[in-house]
Amino acid sequence: MTKRKILLVNDSYFAYQSSKELIAKFSNEIEFVVFSNSKSSVKGMSKILKKVSIKYFVYRVFIHFLSIFFLKKKSVKYLTKKHNIKSFVVSSRKELMNLISEKSNSDIAFAFNFDIIINRFILDEFKKGIYNIHASKLPKDRGVSPVLWAFARGDKTIWSTIYKMNEGIDTGDICKQIDIDVYEFDTVFSIYKRVSHISGKLLCSIVEDLTLGKILLKQQPTCEKPNYCTWPNKEFDYLMKSSERKMIKLNDLTNSFKD
Repeated sequence: MTKRKILLVNDSYFAYQSSKELIAKFSNEIEFVVFSNSKSSVKGMSKILKKVSIKYFVYRVFIHFLSIFFLKKKSVKYLTKKHNIKSFVVSSRKELMNLISEKSNSDIAFAFNFDIIINRFILDEFKKGIYNIHASKLPKDRGVSPVLWAFARGDKTIWSTIYKMNEGIDTGDICKQIDIDVYEFDTVFSIYKRVSHISGKLLCSIVEDLTLGKILLKQQPTCEKPNYCTWPNKEFDYLMKSSERKMIKLNDLTNSFKD
């Protein structure tokens, strides 16, 4: 079987939730997986600290170390080894461009939490495009961590969009959109995990149609004024307090070892 698919991911727990079913079902068709270089270095973490609230930073660091020491098998890197899929790590658009130009024969790619901005030259390498999961009802909540902002606002549902990427920030044509209920017991961790998993299942169900070009794409509505989410900051903390929602609970941790 010809391998004509590439995955672009970071190696986070939530990228694992989005991609695990796709990898399991289409492992024989995946040419390789590209990991964006981890931001876990001191320099990388310090950059994040400048953008976010202390509360969110502590949460993010906790999840990072939880993934490293207790959830090693809940990672995309583990899945690539399990399914014998080649993988590469890149830290810049130039490295990504060189890798794809030199080593890839794929015509379609799928992105999950990828940390590198993809420009036109990279997009042009894939005849059938690059498809991304964005957890909002585009064009609403473009930008960073939309699911977290929607949850902090107190939204009763979280939307997720699968779209074909272009050079803009979350501006590409829409493939599918779904809404996911928020439960009373949900936390930042549990809702992000569930949205990632359900979105990944949705993408997995339409991959064959995307590959064959059978999906009807539609432009994002121009009648709706888009807004842009930033990194979770002090305003995010205020919204979380106002909506009386939590970052993470003990039950989240126990459940994370089961699935």
